[in-house]
Amino acid sequence: MDLIDVLVSCYYSIIDWSETLKSQQAILITGTLATTGWIVSASLSRKLSRKQHTMSALLADDELKKGAKIIRQYVQDDKYPVKCSDEYENWHNGMRKCLNYYEFLCSGILRKDFDEELIRINERHNLLTVHQYAYSYIEELRNKKPHGDKTRDRSRLYLSIETVARKWEKPWMRFP
Repeated sequence: MDLIDVLVSCYYSIIDWSETLKSQQAILITGTLATTGWIVSASLSRKLSRKQHTMSALLADDELKKGAKIIRQYVQDDKYPVKCSDEYENWHNGMRKCLNYYEFLCSGILRKDFDEELIRINERHNLLTVHQYAYSYIEELRNKKPHGDKTRDRSRLYLSIETVARKWEKPWMRFP
């Protein structure tokens, strides 16, 4: 029995059943089917909207491009510049741009604002590489107290990046 036979059989069953159907039952069934259609449509629309929003976030960040251009060679060489130099300040600004961008994406992933699979396909390697390279830098920022005792708790700084990186990493890539 193929699909057409099943559909024809269902169609004739509905016609036979509809002859004994009261108007109140027909209204109830119509309302239920309309509501179900609306719910399915809204769900699909939300998924497509999330994907569109994700692509907009992935494609439209010039700050990431500027930051990545600054830190690219340092990451490839796995080196940090000497502190208290102009080179370090330039690197620091570039690193913060990259980390802030990835923190934004990861926060959106954790809040289900962005499509995780789409970001994972496009940015997984970059995010894991930046996180692994910047791990000690992030720890240093978390421990820093720029305002002495008045400094707010910084232990959650770049926590979304860390959470997503640990989720996406392979077993042989374990970070400290």
